[in-house]
Amino acid sequence: MAINGSHPGCFAVGARLYAVPSDTGHDVAETQASWARPGSPHHRRPRIHWSVVVGGVAGGILIDASAIRSSDLADPVALLMMFILGGLVGFASAYGIREACLGRKPEPEQVRLPAVEIPGDVARGAPDDATADELVLWSVVTKRYRAALVARDDAPFVPDPRVSTPSSTGATTATAAEAGALAELAYITARHDFEPVAELLGLATPR
Repeated sequence: MAINGSHPGCFAVGARLYAVPSDTGHDVAETQASWARPGSPHHRRPRIHWSVVVGGVAGGILIDASAIRSSDLADPVALLMMFILGGLVGFASAYGIREACLGRKPEPEQVRLPAVEIPGDVARGAPDDATADELVLWSVVTKRYRAALVARDDAPFVPDPRVSTPSSTGATTATAAEAGALAELAYITARHDFEPVAELLGLATPR
């Protein structure tokens, strides 16, 4: 049975599964709540301040009063339409003035409590009695190995100096060689740590 959000040390957000290390000082419910809060202010419905509504009503009343006084307008339909028009202008003006003068309150910074995402194949291969800390360790080791593998494969290719024409200073070749060597060393170290995890969880054997 694969590990899922019902595991006592894990929680799911969308299609992703996370494990909570035992030494964080926070329980799973608290950590899940911190990850579930909407992080974008675009998800929040803007609130209309009472002063903006007053501005809209005042705009409608003023334009109606002006029409009645200057043109003796008495048609209810015309007055209603002018009230709506004046209300829209007053609403927009009051909203713009309020935004320009006061601005928006800064959104509270979202703080996510510590949790580690579990790769899908790690969750599928993990034994049912695995602890959250074991899931965290296996996930970290697996992701580290895969990142090191990508870095090694993307390391710059260094041609054989015996068959290539070196640059005047050799700086470019030396830099590329150093980057490739560091990537290879990081890969070897990560592979060494990942091999027992791969064997335990039935993951692809390192190459």
